[in-house]
Amino acid sequence: MLSVATPIRIEMHSENFDGMLPGILVNLSAGGMAIIVFRHLPEETEIRFSLEFMGIKRDMTGHIVREEKKFSDTYMVGIKFDRVSKKLKEVVESMADDHDICQIRYVMKPSTACFPECSFKPLCARRIKKDFTEVNK
Repeated sequence: MLSVATPIRIEMHSENFDGMLPGILVNLSAGGMAIIVFRHLPEETEIRFSLEFMGIKRDMTGHIVREEKKFSDTYMVGIKFDRVSKKLKEVVESMADDHDICQIRYVMKPSTACFPECSFKPLCARRIKKDFTEVNK
């Protein structure tokens, strides 16, 4: 699972909502995602959306499997994907593995936490993130 904070827009057509819904992608795994939205979306609602992530573009479907109210009009929604492409699964798993390696390296020696092959680097929020074209000269 990847923890990210990325703005998203979901086009949704259901009995509960019809149109574009802004939100924030919070977690992504090969089997689903968690998003923050600003309206109530009941469990079992079917959603169709286009996922654009790290060079992957897929039209996808899923179902809301949980909803938790956070504030007055803010909800954390868990979505389970109906089908997952092999490519998306590989990308997410690789990024999650690299993120875990970074976490361990950061605890041991923060200045060496980043590594050039890290596939999570484009989403990394650490201030220590380095441009390895400069470091490895």
